[in-house]
Amino acid sequence: MPRRFLFSFALAALGLHSSEAWAGAYDLRLNQLGNVDSGGAATGNNDAFRSLASELGVLMAPKPVDPADSLGLSGFAFSADLSVNTIKPGNWGNGVTRGTPNSVAPTLQVMGRKGLWPGIEIGAGATHLFNSRMWTISGYGKVALHEGFHHLPIPSIALRGMFSRLVGAEDMNMTTGSADVSISHVFGLGKTVNVTPYLGYQALFIIARSGVLDVTPTTDEYLNPSGKLSEFVFKDAGAILRHRPFLGLRFIFSVIRITAEAMIVPGGNRNGKLNGMSVADNSGLQQQYTLSLGLDF
Repeated sequence: MPRRFLFSFALAALGLHSSEAWAGAYDLRLNQLGNVDSGGAATGNNDAFRSLASELGVLMAPKPVDPADSLGLSGFAFSADLSVNTIKPGNWGNGVTRGTPNSVAPTLQVMGRKGLWPGIEIGAGATHLFNSRMWTISGYGKVALHEGFHHLPIPSIALRGMFSRLVGAEDMNMTTGSADVSISHVFGLGKTVNVTPYLGYQALFIIARSGVLDVTPTTDEYLNPSGKLSEFVFKDAGAILRHRPFLGLRFIFSVIRITAEAMIVPGGNRNGKLNGMSVADNSGLQQQYTLSLGLDF
């Protein structure tokens, strides 16, 4: 029996050590946004949670990285997109992450795209935040309202809807959805190269809440002299809205596609409501610059 107990204890300790060892600087510790009030009850800083969720949603939501033209009925494309994103360090400090992140957070997005019918396109992929265990699983659908008249100075126009679900984030429950409109125009260079500048606007909606958090994880709550629990939850205070205008330039040489895209995202200004109280979004201006390399068949 003692040997079995020691073996089980060693496995548990190894598991805990492994979990900590794999944690990155951007991995979250949401319980650090809570405190114990004078009455001994646990409460959370809802403004800080909403601001953090707002910036995290911008980082992890899928980026278009594609012009308005669809792939066509038989078209297929795959790309890997490396992005440099800025954040407001104050919203990620005070121990809310397992490390000390700076103002730049790199991400990698992989995306597969398939044309279903002229003007209709779908895609799916994933986004990873480096130096963390966080991923989003995403998908989109696009409808090109006007395309194909490349011999005329008339841009292609498309509507697109995208969604994502966050995984790998301890205690953070987040879903994003977006809708955008974009315009683009193809310019041919010789017989094998085309260049497509594009621009658009995306409305990004972020819905976030937390799991059950313990403001004093190293203390037995039953030994709390106040008799009150040390657990709390960040509830959904309403959708967070972020505006993401974007512009980009895509090159296609034979089957190789190279795309550069920039997004300038103003700080959040849509407050939420929780129990009749206003919850502020104090996220800062975020910049997102993406370089994409892929294949277009």
